[in-house]
Amino acid sequence: MLLFLIAVGFISILGQVVILRELSVAFYGIELIYTLSIGIWLIGTSVGASLGRRKSIPKETSIQVLFFISAFLLIADVIFIRLIQILFQGIPGGYLSFYKQILAMLIALIPFSTIMGLLFQWTARRFISLNGTLAKAYSIESLGGILGGLTSTLFLYAGLQNFSIAVICSITSLGVITYFSLKNSFNSSENIYSLCLLLFIIFLFFSPLADRWMTKWNYPSLVESKDTPFNRLIITSLENQISVFEDGALCYETESSSAEEFIQISTLHVEKLDKVLVLGNGFGGIITELLKLPVKKIDYVELNKELINVLKHRMPNKAIEELKDEKVNLIYRDPRDYLREGNLYNAIVVCMPEPSSAQSNRFYTQEFFRQCSYRMVSDAILVFKIPSSENLWTSHLVARNKSIYNALHSVFSNIIVLPGTENIFIASKEPLNSNPAPLISRFNERKPSAKLVTPDYIKYVYTNDRFSEIREILTRKDNSERNNINSDIRPACYSYTLSIWLSKFFHSKITGPEGYLIVVEDFFGSEILWLSALVITMLILIIRSSKLHRFILVTLFGLIGMIAEAILILNYQSKNGVLYRDIGILLMTFMAGLSLGAYIVNNLLTSQKIHTKKRYMLGILLILGFAVMNLMIYYLIKFNIMDGLVITSALMIIDGFFVSAIFSFASLSGHLNKHGDMLSLYSADLIGGCLGSVAASLIFIPIYGMLITSLFMAGLAIFSLIFLWGL
Repeated sequence: MLLFLIAVGFISILGQVVILRELSVAFYGIELIYTLSIGIWLIGTSVGASLGRRKSIPKETSIQVLFFISAFLLIADVIFIRLIQILFQGIPGGYLSFYKQILAMLIALIPFSTIMGLLFQWTARRFISLNGTLAKAYSIESLGGILGGLTSTLFLYAGLQNFSIAVICSITSLGVITYFSLKNSFNSSENIYSLCLLLFIIFLFFSPLADRWMTKWNYPSLVESKDTPFNRLIITSLENQISVFEDGALCYETESSSAEEFIQISTLHVEKLDKVLVLGNGFGGIITELLKLPVKKIDYVELNKELINVLKHRMPNKAIEELKDEKVNLIYRDPRDYLREGNLYNAIVVCMPEPSSAQSNRFYTQEFFRQCSYRMVSDAILVFKIPSSENLWTSHLVARNKSIYNALHSVFSNIIVLPGTENIFIASKEPLNSNPAPLISRFNERKPSAKLVTPDYIKYVYTNDRFSEIREILTRKDNSERNNINSDIRPACYSYTLSIWLSKFFHSKITGPEGYLIVVEDFFGSEILWLSALVITMLILIIRSSKLHRFILVTLFGLIGMIAEAILILNYQSKNGVLYRDIGILLMTFMAGLSLGAYIVNNLLTSQKIHTKKRYMLGILLILGFAVMNLMIYYLIKFNIMDGLVITSALMIIDGFFVSAIFSFASLSGHLNKHGDMLSLYSADLIGGCLGSVAASLIFIPIYGMLITSLFMAGLAIFSLIFLWGL
């Protein structure tokens, strides 16, 4: 049973990471998918943990059958996710409707997570029947989760494709049951398990071909697909046009003239271009256009080295040679990390995808703009562009663009926004000239070879009606705005994404500018809600049911723990932008905390030396410790201390520790039915985690931001002290 429990944790976490990565690509890298998917995963696990009769002890052969099913189900999940856009008749490059996205996630996650929940229930019940405890089973299963999370990251570093990792996970399932069937001579199943294991091992060698074949379902003109530590790169080629996709979203194509317009118009505001800093996607024509200008040095900072390595074999020779130009210095680092250095520039060119995820939003926040300002000479410019609508801005687009404009304006007093299908933002510490005459004169002096940008085009850009109209929209003060500044700790991209999803269905005030946020915030601030919560709490305390109190306490800590985990994950992505790579490590550290907390509390409470009063003191200390942890998260984020993997991982361990410690405390306090009541607590833990992931994604982080949410969770942890009464 020890090996079975470890295998359940290993396969569960490794399989979860595989599915999360696939869903992230299917929905264009939006990190909301991670937290929503974790919530759905917990629903399925909770259902699995609640199934079946509680009085009988499952047979070992039945457990093996579940492992066997999981091996095939994981591969089926990956295939289904690759087919989502086709099955749901999605438009290439467009979002599926909100309901279809949720339905797709349910289909992808519920079957596999239910099997995992049932597997844990059955193995835990057999373990308990052999004089084990639920807390110890929980700890051992979490240990397997640690191994699964670490393995997922190591495999990605080793260059394995996500689909190959899925096959390895299935091989692990089949390997465990084959080992036991051979050991125990279960002749009826031995041959089947061994044959399937052999077939999967053979299939592993052909998995790259299968992976490429499945990718072609959505990208018929596929040239190359590669999972890197940062994202999934997909390159297509059609009629000499090369397109590059990151996590399913188009980031560059060779036949576009957008780079010319972006660089040749924006740089007219700088007299000297001695040193230019390019942050990301310089291969997209940006370096080409800069080399047409009197630039002495170009520092090009690229996060993903694999991206350049792949493109070197696919891009036109001219583009590759330009990267080798003596003026170009290619630097492989995180752009925000590089900005901490002391180099100064005449222009900083930000070439990141639009801020529709935390990975890209981190380059359009108040904190990022402040970093850029420290690396600019007095008359330097900061420029970036955002896809938009040329003639009509919806209320959602206005809210999104104003949040970015407000963040930019909080750092730079002079801003020009040029309208078009891509809005070009130009910011400087010194005044910017919106009179086209001197700009045209400078253009004529430089004489760059350009197809689109001409003196007449420059005049048109600065004199058309949309130029003044957009300036008026962005600078207009709206009383309905509630601190609409895009920042790391309150990323506007989440509320924008939510509005886009909801506007497909709910054509009412809820989809107005920040309408969803206002409606939900008003709901949470209503007296009726809090009065109802008070009445329900009083009734629960009057009933004084120890079972009910345990269930609520475990549910609350599952909820608080998951919201804290979501804050840590999204903050890490905002600061580092490498969640695709490190999601396995972060889940691993959380599982390490779960294992450690369950192990320590189990040993303390099964000791004969601890009495009732000490038990209650332990419960109080655990709850207060959890509140202090949330306060730590608040202060570390507020003072910009928590920005690395080490600190984030340490807090993930602490978070997991308290969640499992309270779970173990509740399961070992008082008299519980050995199987039924104890496993219902496991369901409570999963239900709380599910509610927490959904609440974090759709309510707390988009509306209140990470800081206020952390304070609220600290208060909720202290509030949960009342449920110790009657245990």
